Amino acid sequence: MDDQKNQKPVKYNPLYDPATDNAAISDEAQQIVNNPIEDPTGLDDDDQAFVNMLVSLVDEGKINLYQPSTLLNQEVYDGLNDEKKGKVDQQAFNMLSTVREIYNYNKSAFTNNSYQFQNMVRKLRLQKEETEGEIGDVYVF
Repeated sequence: MDDQKNQKPVKYNPLYDPATDNAAISDEAQQIVNNPIEDPTGLDDDDQAFVNMLVSLVDEGKINLYQPSTLLNQEVYDGLNDEKKGKVDQQAFNMLSTVREIYNYNKSAFTNNSYQFQNMVRKLRLQKEETEGEIGDVYVF
């Protein structure tokens, strides 16, 4: 028992320095880390058109950012069997969170030319294309 008390505590992360924990960060450094890294090439035309369409659908009230069913092309959705409806429901829920992120980011002061924004847009496009490739034109965008 005494051997355990006399042992040094195991350091799990050799890169962690408790002396720097909660150390002050300069305003300049904080500003740098708070801004997304920009891609000098920016969004391609297809991605920009996709973003513009999504934003207009939300602004027009056709997509409600807190109601996944507003993403659905109801006519196509109603013709699906229960298994496919379940998959579409799950995807719509996940996709709506990405739509919300895209919309909020687009309306923010940040530029749309960031890698972060490009990845959000491409993620949504891939989810949409994968689901619609299997099920059909089930989304309104």
